[in-house]
Amino acid sequence: MSGHRWFGIAVAGCVLAVGQAFAQLAQQPAEKYIDAMNRLERGIEEKIPEVIEKLRLKPGDIVADIGSGSGSFSIPMAKAIAPNGILYAVDIDQKMLDYVADRAKKEGVTNLRTVLGANDDPRLPVKNVDVAFFHRVLHMIEHRQAYLNATATYLKPDGRIVVIDKNPDQSRDWMWLKQSDVDTWMAAIAFYPAETFDVFTDRYFVSYQRPYGNSVLLKHQSRKQ
Repeated sequence: MSGHRWFGIAVAGCVLAVGQAFAQLAQQPAEKYIDAMNRLERGIEEKIPEVIEKLRLKPGDIVADIGSGSGSFSIPMAKAIAPNGILYAVDIDQKMLDYVADRAKKEGVTNLRTVLGANDDPRLPVKNVDVAFFHRVLHMIEHRQAYLNATATYLKPDGRIVVIDKNPDQSRDWMWLKQSDVDTWMAAIAFYPAETFDVFTDRYFVSYQRPYGNSVLLKHQSRKQ
């Protein structure tokens, strides 16, 4: 594995706090990440179906789970968009991708594809993504604007970039990212907050879109007129 990893780590004393995020700014063996993420999944598993419901994922959608980790969201999202939708699980660690692929096989998920991304580019194989999903990932990306710029090139005109992360007052360690900063980076590529969801008490959940096609932003605008 190269000098950067995807998936969040914070060490306080001897305690490892891990989120499903990039660790471009830290490095640990994949096995440790998988164990930590599986523990994390047990802590939020009741929220995962609600996240999928709020995103209105449907069969046929193309979804990229950026920083897919151990597949906590990748597997249920793939099931939600089956049989003809495709879930791209993106990571820069091949061992993590191998784990997700094996997990999908065991659960009978056939519409999941793994993608070995780069530090500043998810390197998706398609340009028609409906949703690019970042759960507790963006705060760990070193060059956030560059990564978001690259991600946008793979989306449909009305595709969504979804960010779930924590503001400083929602985190007891360094694993946070101001939503106002995310709004600024998104605005630089003409993406704006289209929907916010109150699923979590300790993190924000925002869907960003451009004002094209079937964008929720255009629906908001038409209601105001």
